[in-house]
Amino acid sequence: MSDKYLKSIYNSGWRIVIILTVLLQASIIPLDFLFNLRSLNWYRTLDLSISLIFCLDLIANILRYREVKNHSILKDVYWDSYSSQKFFVADILSLLPYAVIFSHPAFQLLRLFKWVRVYRTARFFQIRNIRMSAKISLWFMLLGFFVFSHWLTCIWLNIHGLESGITNGDNYVQSLYWIITTLTSVGYGDIVPVGNIEMLFTIFLQLFGVGVLAFLVGTVVGIFTKKNPAEQRFIENMEKLRALIHYQHIPKSLENRINDYFTYEWKQKLGYDESELMEALPYGLRIELQLEFKKNVIKDIPLFDCVDDHFIRDIAQYLTPMILTPGDYLFRTGDIAKSMFFVQKGKISVLSADESKQLTILQKGDFMGEIGLFKKVSRTATVKSISYSDVYELQKKEFDKVLKRYPQIAEKLKAKSISREERYI
Repeated sequence: MSDKYLKSIYNSGWRIVIILTVLLQASIIPLDFLFNLRSLNWYRTLDLSISLIFCLDLIANILRYREVKNHSILKDVYWDSYSSQKFFVADILSLLPYAVIFSHPAFQLLRLFKWVRVYRTARFFQIRNIRMSAKISLWFMLLGFFVFSHWLTCIWLNIHGLESGITNGDNYVQSLYWIITTLTSVGYGDIVPVGNIEMLFTIFLQLFGVGVLAFLVGTVVGIFTKKNPAEQRFIENMEKLRALIHYQHIPKSLENRINDYFTYEWKQKLGYDESELMEALPYGLRIELQLEFKKNVIKDIPLFDCVDDHFIRDIAQYLTPMILTPGDYLFRTGDIAKSMFFVQKGKISVLSADESKQLTILQKGDFMGEIGLFKKVSRTATVKSISYSDVYELQKKEFDKVLKRYPQIAEKLKAKSISREERYI
């Protein structure tokens, strides 16, 4: 297990500890207003412990600030997040054990400045954990709604007063129930505000609840809409097809084939076109990502088992993805051989020249046409896709560019190609 991985685990774990600590602090502050908890020894001990954790977090942030400042790469990416003084001011304001130092609970509100750290941590997890970003957003939204409802519950208890004859827990649950029903505009009317202050607070709560409800609904809809971009792309493609059919007459059979293709792209390829992503990346990252996608494809080919990683890296950038629908021809007998192909998914049939005989079936991991990379020949067979098939194409002109940089490997590959030529049609 590498040091970098352990450091990442530690950083994530520490951020989670800070979030839980801030949530605990934000939950007990309004309870202190109600029940004078700061007079209890356990509460003062807890307040000191939270100050210690926040102090350690401040030190961790300073160390992180220095690391980023002195790191040429990290500085370009993260400097705006760590150079702002407002983050350190927020850490310092939330640092002191206010319940121990001051007798009035209002000073403890300064602890809430630590929510800046929670917000930054939420953004960090969303950016660094793309696969889980939707779930992370949902969880942070639910936590924020819980804390917000908890504060309103305690404020209502302070205004309305505690009912005698029932426990403090029952008072809290009844108050929380009323807050939630009012915020969500349900309001059964079983709890009625009495007096001007309670009525004004209820009016504020109802007006504010409209905004809160709209925010929650909008956030949830946004999360689940972003969660499935493949489906969104599928819908957009179907709308374009519908417009095409409206303005241009195309056969029903062709319409169905296009429809099936878009459905396949959505279900199997996840609406993903790697070429679009590649174009958005700088050269270095593009090469790294292409190598990650395609290195196993190249290494599994016997023709390339004598090459090194540098050759594989150069070849990977020239592999072009293709999708064949059922019945599509990859090439026909007599076509000039200008490329070779690697099957990633699906089934492809190799047929005789008159297509009367099936010679073989190519599946995932198979390849064809490498003779065309070394000799100017015509195809001696017809290749036709049986199912939806994903294929990589390597063109001769691109292959020749790489061979010029590796003359020794070029000789080895030519020799292997000649020795294998009789095995192919």
